[in-house]
Amino acid sequence: MYKEKIFLKLPIRYKNLFTIYPPSVNDVVGNDKFLQYRSILTISQEEIEDRFAEKMPDKKDLKIPTPFELLLVNSYNSKEFYEIAKEAFYFFTKTEISILFDLKVIVIGNLEEELKRIKNIEELKLLKEEDFFDFQNQIRLCIGEEEKEPPNPNEDPRVKRIKAKARYRDKIKAKQKKGLSLETNLIAICCMGIGITPLNIGELSYASISKLTRTFQEKEKYQMDIDSLLAGAKNIKPKYWIRNLNE
Repeated sequence: MYKEKIFLKLPIRYKNLFTIYPPSVNDVVGNDKFLQYRSILTISQEEIEDRFAEKMPDKKDLKIPTPFELLLVNSYNSKEFYEIAKEAFYFFTKTEISILFDLKVIVIGNLEEELKRIKNIEELKLLKEEDFFDFQNQIRLCIGEEEKEPPNPNEDPRVKRIKAKARYRDKIKAKQKKGLSLETNLIAICCMGIGITPLNIGELSYASISKLTRTFQEKEKYQMDIDSLLAGAKNIKPKYWIRNLNE
């Protein structure tokens, strides 16, 4: 039910730690740091490995940090980064966090207030390394991105290199091929005749925008294919537009 809740901008309870709030269009467009928040909370292991490979290509045996370790290290080394990381968590969870660097855990809630509330240190709500990958996937879904598969620690190095080269090619292609901008998506949805206007589109969930646009495109294509068949065209196989688009 996660995706349905996200589409409708309904809050999601994450384990027993906190609630994740899918952002609205207004939340995203109105916050100039959103892209930083996204990067901090959703960076993948593959992206980290690619960055290290670009910056230090000669250091093949260098230990690559996990996304959780990178968050902790950057927060420890930069007060500015730490503040933005705390803002990122608050943006999605409406909850303060503190990092206990020695223990390598993220405390959910204001640490001083939590220490006053609890009777035993074990009562602290902690986000740990083993929880972070799943948490990242929930954030990805909340901003309209696909979940990622967990990295395979025993993957053949040759396969790993092939995948890295493929990601690099995809990165180059993505730069050359520009997709629809958010502005264009918003304008298009306002022209679909479904009751969405510039006055209320900001209340939609941010994750729903690309899905609405793509579904409408599939609907238009289906209708064009039907019209073409009726006009005598051949070798056209219309695909009904109401379907799971990721299948």
